[in-house]
Amino acid sequence: MKRPTASRWAFVLAAGAIVVYQLILPPVVGLADNGDFAKVIGRFNLHARYYKTYVFADTKYDFSPANHWAGPFLTSEIPLAQAAVWLHAAAGKTEEFDIRYIGVIHGALFLLALWLFHPLLEDQPRILRWMVYGLVLFFYCDVKYVAPLNSFYMDEAAYLFLLLTAAALLRVLRWHRMRDAILLLLCPLPLITSKTQHVLLGLWIAALLAIAAKALRPLRPRVWYAASALLAVAGALMIWKGQPAEYAPISLYGVTFTEILPHSKDVGRALADLGLDDSYRSWVGKGPFDSDSGLWNPSTRDPFLRRYSYVKLARFYLKRPAAAWRTLRHGLAEAANQHGFGNFDASTGYIGDAESHAFAGWSDLRRSFFHNGSALFFAFAAGCALLSWLLWLSRGNLPQGAAPAGVCLMAAAFTEMSLTTLCDALDTVRHAMLFLALFDMILIACAWLALRRALGWKGAPGA
Repeated sequence: MKRPTASRWAFVLAAGAIVVYQLILPPVVGLADNGDFAKVIGRFNLHARYYKTYVFADTKYDFSPANHWAGPFLTSEIPLAQAAVWLHAAAGKTEEFDIRYIGVIHGALFLLALWLFHPLLEDQPRILRWMVYGLVLFFYCDVKYVAPLNSFYMDEAAYLFLLLTAAALLRVLRWHRMRDAILLLLCPLPLITSKTQHVLLGLWIAALLAIAAKALRPLRPRVWYAASALLAVAGALMIWKGQPAEYAPISLYGVTFTEILPHSKDVGRALADLGLDDSYRSWVGKGPFDSDSGLWNPSTRDPFLRRYSYVKLARFYLKRPAAAWRTLRHGLAEAANQHGFGNFDASTGYIGDAESHAFAGWSDLRRSFFHNGSALFFAFAAGCALLSWLLWLSRGNLPQGAAPAGVCLMAAAFTEMSLTTLCDALDTVRHAMLFLALFDMILIACAWLALRRALGWKGAPGA
């Protein structure tokens, strides 16, 4: 086995230093709980010592049987939290849990993805290699992506296994090694079972495994067909059992009554187009978690769900494209804010909602799209168009399966963008992380393909 190069160590150690600086060294950077942490840590009897949703990122948690809650939520984040609890126990700690233990688990998976990615470029021109390495560090070591590593959000499992899946896929397309193929078989499952909202992202990966099965050597195509089918079944089970039924309409309610209807010039007509009558006018402007929203009372919720669904929402968007465009723009404008949650513990002395500005260069640049969702959308569309063109120009010098992978990357990013904006209106800043991570992959792919053409470097087909 080839020994790791000095370049590989330098790349991963640089990323590790940035991650450790933010996650481990005081003042610790994290992401405030919006109330979702209990879905993961309740089964471990954990609860934050100082708890104020959205405002402070708690670093100290207490173990107590009184905190126990094994909620009806299934997520691959639970095994990662279990590993953090074991790490805490191995360190000889008993009563007090430090958020940095989950940061170590998440951070290790992030660095593993970078370790696996680095060798893909080792035989390429130095300027090209270090341009891509620099972009990866600048994008993915930004506080936008690093702060949530010190958290128990279910989206973190999706994000980390997305990175690992991408690295494994590129390695299989490039070298056709058995160990990489096994990794590619394993990583998409925890991605697809991280959270019901990310099932469709996982299904694009399942589709890619089926489409590119003949290129994913050394395993035979039938293995990849079976893996694709397994992921599809896991996705269906996740939608069915991943969360309690009463949580399913939260996003639907939120986007309808806090985003679409409040911005409608004719609320009555909009309600009719959505398949609702005027009795629902009193719900307009009320969030799904408001006590008077009607969503938590079975006598009002059940009739609402019988007459309204995502299918009717989709029909509304098709009938009213202007409303769909407005909703998309508003969601993207909010997503570009990048932060929106406190990054520090109350004990640090920072005010509530304080944001970390260390390693926030990419966040600050993208924040220029804040309140300008149209610009972010067209930037994304331009990135997809550029990637499509570059893939076409480079089709003779790319490994078999690279073009379908690029198409699935763009489709997955579009899906995440649509789900975050058109189908949800809650915590958009945080929920958009997967879309932005995929968008950043598109930008890196564009930069790599463009520079290799500018340098006149073709490499072997598959390089």
